[in-house]
Amino acid sequence: MTSDIVVEDLRVHFPVRSGVLRRVVAAARAVDGVSFTVPARGIVSLVGESGSGKSTTGRALIGLAPVTGGRVRLHGEDLATRRADGSLPRLAQIVYQDPFASLNPRMTVGAVLREVLTVHRIVPREAVGKRVAELLDQVGLRPELARRYPHELSGGQRQRVAIARALAVEPRFIVCDEIVSALDVSIQGQIVNLLQDLRDRLDLSYLFIAHDLSVVRHISDRVVVMYGGRIMEAASRDDLFASPRHPYTHALLRAVPLPDPRRKENITDTRPRAEPPDPVAPPPGCRFQRTCPFATDQCRTAEPATVAVSDGHTVACHRHDDPAVIAALAPATV
Repeated sequence: MTSDIVVEDLRVHFPVRSGVLRRVVAAARAVDGVSFTVPARGIVSLVGESGSGKSTTGRALIGLAPVTGGRVRLHGEDLATRRADGSLPRLAQIVYQDPFASLNPRMTVGAVLREVLTVHRIVPREAVGKRVAELLDQVGLRPELARRYPHELSGGQRQRVAIARALAVEPRFIVCDEIVSALDVSIQGQIVNLLQDLRDRLDLSYLFIAHDLSVVRHISDRVVVMYGGRIMEAASRDDLFASPRHPYTHALLRAVPLPDPRRKENITDTRPRAEPPDPVAPPPGCRFQRTCPFATDQCRTAEPATVAVSDGHTVACHRHDDPAVIAALAPATV
């Protein structure tokens, strides 16, 4: 399967300034060497706790965060090339957790969509009104909602409008940044089903950024786990949930509520007991070593290489093949 998005050793470092002259004294390594692919018509989920670098990675992929190093290829061309020739907005869009981040509260829904269509010259001026109605229909909204303002809509409706705004430029790739985390569970399911339907009808690819693994399990083809600006594990959805090989992945799965708490009995507790590492001065060795119950001296001094444990399943852990660790992580099912 051809890949729409190829990320190779992506690094996003932000300068840290100090003193009266605001000199650069260090760099915050928000994303520090991340590689993955988003296949055509694929849904890749990027998961991890707050501060892991998920949103920064998503923003970097569509040119909203500066790329310090590495390479991002969009449909065969470098990100820098796409930005220079002005084609980036037509290829990649982002939908935020807060719909108001992309919706002007002083403009009606119809005006928001008409502005996008007009600025990017998507359709002839006389066809703009018809296209607005089509976009609203695509995301399951009634055409008469075009006359309403964002504050007059429910949270789910506003998120549908934000999706319609992204679709207006006819992109091939959409970054979904925690877009269902603020919605009720029933509305979350509706939005997830809508995204899957749009993927099938419009040949879209998604990078789905989330922390709720229940939602991730429903929508993803592949899951990439981030911590401290680096990738800890990556696998197909079924492989990751059935047999996590990194203690941090196990910790995320342990955080998912289960109807029967007895299913969590006798399971090794790998949940983080400390904040993510300081991006300005990350510790040597594995980023997760301060809270990992399996950490050894090697974990504290040497950064683990990313290795393949099976076809399409990679992990960055010194003890990924230790039978005792594998046995301890195996019961983590959702």
